[in-house]
Amino acid sequence: MENIDFDWLDGDYALNLTPELAQLAERVDQPSGEHALPLLRLSGWKSDKQYDKNNPVCIHYDLRWKISQRENIRARHVCSDTDPDLVLAPSDFWKVKFQARLESLIQEMKDEGKLQGDSYTCDETIVEISIERSPQRRLTKRYKKVAINWQEVDNHLEGLSDLFSKGRKITFSMEFVYKEVTCDSTTAKGKKKKKSATEAQKLQRAADAGLWARVYEHYRCRGNYCKQGPHCWSDERGNHHSLLSGQLEDIVRHIKDNIKEGETEEDVNIDIEIPSRILKNVVDNSRKRKADGITNCRHCKTRVSANSEGCDTGDIEGDRHAKLEEYCTWSLTQVGSDRWRSALQTANKVAMDQFLELNTILQHPKVVAELMVKRGVQPGIALQFVSNVQRFQREEQKS
Repeated sequence: MENIDFDWLDGDYALNLTPELAQLAERVDQPSGEHALPLLRLSGWKSDKQYDKNNPVCIHYDLRWKISQRENIRARHVCSDTDPDLVLAPSDFWKVKFQARLESLIQEMKDEGKLQGDSYTCDETIVEISIERSPQRRLTKRYKKVAINWQEVDNHLEGLSDLFSKGRKITFSMEFVYKEVTCDSTTAKGKKKKKSATEAQKLQRAADAGLWARVYEHYRCRGNYCKQGPHCWSDERGNHHSLLSGQLEDIVRHIKDNIKEGETEEDVNIDIEIPSRILKNVVDNSRKRKADGITNCRHCKTRVSANSEGCDTGDIEGDRHAKLEEYCTWSLTQVGSDRWRSALQTANKVAMDQFLELNTILQHPKVVAELMVKRGVQPGIALQFVSNVQRFQREEQKS
């Protein structure tokens, strides 16, 4: 019974073996010492000799190798190949031929951009030795970098000699998993590590997010009654126009495109003159909203930028407080002198504190002017305040 050949048992047939037959089959698969073929070492190998696997004098095996690139957890296939019908022991084949071949191939792939990144190194090597119809004799090992235990590999391969003598095919597989490193191997202690592409992208996204937050805050409307939206641009007359997300994106892009050398997203000035092409888009949108029956609201505390360009205005609408507040802001834009602006701000404060409104000022200009003078407003400023209301209305009606 010891010499019974169970090679025909394969696939599903093996599942029907009784425990006794399974033990016998396992003993048959174990090395018996008969017809054992050696694993050819470098000392006995002749490079110019043709070794016939049909009439073998040593163990033959196929080498399958693969190079992978690890991205996060999974490894992406880069290239692979097969070296069929080898006879030289794996450890000697590695030293004599394959190691130099692998290094040359890796350098070529880096030059061609197949390994995307600045610096790659082998993170681990996965070794597997398998033989036909005997999965229990399989070997699978993982080694750090390329520190392969070649003695373990050679010994296991040589231990399959009895099965190879029965015509079983042996396959030796190696997978080299490469990973991008964050610093050069020659980097001296104390030097900064080289950022990987992924880290650089994360830092750039964080910087962009910080710039966006600053732009959002800068253009956020702080008016108590504004209905244009959370973000507005005010023209030189203090009229508010809604800033849509696409327009804010254009502003951010313009700021990034004009960052000076040495500046970063964190310290670049965002209080800039908005390009005319962007303002034209903002104004066109305001006109469209007005045509669609969505009136521009001017009932806000305005933020007039010295760099703002003029734009379209609409009809004066809203409650009395809002109209007065808009008129006060408009009056400040009509003068360039800081001294005059300071005097006008005093008049504006008196008007707001006394709950004046434009119709009252038009109907009783003398009373209003005298009231302002009594409250500390310069006479000339008081006269300007009451006499410019009609001009303000005319300009609003024309726009």
